[in-house]
Amino acid sequence: MSTLNILYLDWRDAPKTAEIVDKIHRLLYQIDAGGIVHLRLEHTTAANVANLEEDDGVTMLRRRDHTSPRDAKKRADYWFRLLQTATMLHDMVVTRQNLKIRFIQYREALHHEDLAVIKKKVIDVALTLKIHPAAFGIEQQAGGIISIPKGVTLENTLVSDIFQWEDRQRSEKQKAAKSVAGTEQKRLRGTDVVIPALVLEVKVKLESHARIDAVIVTEHRNLSTFGIDNVLIVMTGGFPSTATKEYLHLLSNHNRLKDLPFLCFVDHDMGGFTIFQTLKYGSKMAAWASKAMVCPQLQYAGPTRQDLKDSARLYRPHWVAQFQVTHPDTNDEDVQTAADKWVRRANTKVGRKFSQRTAKDMEIYRSFQKLGWLDLEPKAKMEVDWIARTEKGSKFRIAALSTVSLDYPRLFLETKLTQRCKNRGTVKAPPPVTPAGARLQNTPSQFSSVLLGTEHAASQANMEMLDFDTVEPTALHGQTEPSSAVERRLTEMDVP
Repeated sequence: MSTLNILYLDWRDAPKTAEIVDKIHRLLYQIDAGGIVHLRLEHTTAANVANLEEDDGVTMLRRRDHTSPRDAKKRADYWFRLLQTATMLHDMVVTRQNLKIRFIQYREALHHEDLAVIKKKVIDVALTLKIHPAAFGIEQQAGGIISIPKGVTLENTLVSDIFQWEDRQRSEKQKAAKSVAGTEQKRLRGTDVVIPALVLEVKVKLESHARIDAVIVTEHRNLSTFGIDNVLIVMTGGFPSTATKEYLHLLSNHNRLKDLPFLCFVDHDMGGFTIFQTLKYGSKMAAWASKAMVCPQLQYAGPTRQDLKDSARLYRPHWVAQFQVTHPDTNDEDVQTAADKWVRRANTKVGRKFSQRTAKDMEIYRSFQKLGWLDLEPKAKMEVDWIARTEKGSKFRIAALSTVSLDYPRLFLETKLTQRCKNRGTVKAPPPVTPAGARLQNTPSQFSSVLLGTEHAASQANMEMLDFDTVEPTALHGQTEPSSAVERRLTEMDVP
């Protein structure tokens, strides 16, 4: 496919508002005049419109600049909706009004339309005019969040008003200025931070003690709760939004991050592999913007079916260590016997986590084969082929890793990071949990401290513990006088 025949749209290259209004006027005139109108449609039945190709050394899905001729004199209802959508976009540009696409549904002219239909019409008009949808004032929907390690700050320059930014003067004075009209600076720190939209630039600031070993990308939003250090975690929250894909693309091009491992952890089903395909190669529906939304370094890291099957065996040493703490008098032979029984029970539970593939899964599998990206990902291809071949028990979610232990997902992720990161240390198991009885013996009694009139709990070495063995059996029920130990403490507090 020739580069001259490629449709690529980027909101950073959008024309000024006056040019956008002029293009909309021309489209409205063509539709009103009747005759043949050449449209670029998001959903088209034409063959080979989106193909997997290489661009500047990066393999991605690219959209051919294909147009579909439509007779404006036929299907009056279709053209009426398209006119409504184009008129609405015209009004947004003229009035410089930024709106989320879900609010557009409640405008008077479109209140009866389904949101999915409105989205399709907006994109059809945008592709026909060769203008990115964001340039019309359509605000990108936020959906992803990012967890940032301690000591790391992501400084973002983002567009706050697309119309001011489009109409900025490109003079030398404007270029040299620290701030540009329609932009703002936003710093991201901490965990579970919402990924901003329309980001122009990302700067990574590290304190002296901080470092980033890898970037983890996952579809689930609870991964940050596992306490993994020195890792950027991008959580898409299901199918990734445009803002999330664009932000991940910027991170993958950053000088400090581009040579780090970008690891993708998704559910072991066709939906998870679709997310991986979208993040690394782009999607067929949005192939016209793939160049600004792909992460070429992304690697499929699992979990594979073997990772789940091996979870009990790999966690067994940690289970044994915990068992020996809670059962200190058990000999080694009995410990190993108990561990064997636990592994068998855990494997039975793990086997129940696999679910059956559906007809929809096979439809997605055929689309994977047609696009051809599986041939570039042998590890992912092996898992996808296995799902397609196995009628029963072939799919599972990442949450299934917690079947053997709630802490196993963290150990699993740390193991994968150690295998992929050069400067990552060895995986440390969580410290064994001390039995409840031992914890109580090592913990000062707050009740005793109150009786002694102290403000804080005394240490075990300096505090005289209550000896309940000296209390008569019936004394606890108030039928006899208290023992001398308790009586002495009550006397010191002037309790009658």
